[in-house]
Amino acid sequence: MEQSFNELKAKMLAALQANDIKVVEELAGQIEASKRERHKAEVAKAQAEVEAMAGDREALAILIHGKIKGLGLDKDLLKLKSWGFTYKVDKANPAELDVSYKAVALTTATVKRASSGNGGGAGKTKDEFGVSLAEVYEKFATAEDHAKLAEAKIKDELATEKLGKTTNSNQWRVKNEVKKRAIAENLIAPVK
Repeated sequence: MEQSFNELKAKMLAALQANDIKVVEELAGQIEASKRERHKAEVAKAQAEVEAMAGDREALAILIHGKIKGLGLDKDLLKLKSWGFTYKVDKANPAELDVSYKAVALTTATVKRASSGNGGGAGKTKDEFGVSLAEVYEKFATAEDHAKLAEAKIKDELATEKLGKTTNSNQWRVKNEVKKRAIAENLIAPVK
């Protein structure tokens, strides 16, 4: 029987309070599997919607292209070194009734700026210590760390639902604490 996320969350909290690490780890796996299944279902639904409208969208695109060429707008765009435009329908999203947009934005070339980066890079621990952050965690984590990670997975799941994008920053913090402790206790050392 498949359990809802809220049921799994309630069981996880109870297992954490009881300090039952085995159940916590098992439930964490079930929560991850549930998350993957929900994501697969959302992707399949979105893909089906896109495929269902593909023919109608193509027909509308051909109609719009013909009208733009018929009005001679393509020549006007090229005079301004613009390669096209984006048009947004006002009040198209029922959830944003009071939102109006600048109806047309011209597409032009932009100079690419140097990236300042955001978010962490993958593989830094492996580069520095010869083992990944996940391997350091698995090797040196205590029962308390496992409980913290399970709790972090729940927080990340809630944050993912709230933000609408995947986040694992709470899990990373727990794993990074284990890494810092392993370094302080000379359990791992840089390979360089």
